Amino acid sequence: MAVPLKIGQQLVPIAKFRPSMRGFDCEVIVLETAQPTTTRDRMTIHTFLVADQTGSIMMNIWGDDGNCIHNGDIIRIESAEAKVFRGFLHLSVTRFGKIKRVGEDTMLFKEQPNFSDTMWVTEDEAAKMAQSSENV
Repeated sequence: MAVPLKIGQQLVPIAKFRPSMRGFDCEVIVLETAQPTTTRDRMTIHTFLVADQTGSIMMNIWGDDGNCIHNGDIIRIESAEAKVFRGFLHLSVTRFGKIKRVGEDTMLFKEQPNFSDTMWVTEDEAAKMAQSSENV
């Protein structure tokens, strides 16, 4: 049984994510789980490949919340953010955001396009890249 949306709540599809978007809600299915990594500050980062009907994206969850997420879980994120990490778009949760498991294995999704495969650059970086290619 699906968990109903709150009154007025709108879910943003992955295809509409843009760098520096914050505070939006989305619902995704977990396709793959990567091995967690630990930062120098001993914080754990869990990385997942997630998807919806419009495509897929990498999702990073900081801390112990990632331990409860498994392949096939359908999760709703309230107050999500899309940010560029090492040039690629990733989905994460804001500090006061919420992750809720709302189902399992019963969501239509597309693996392609993977929006984390596209490198995002600023206008300044694009201009520098264009200038350096002209000088070659």
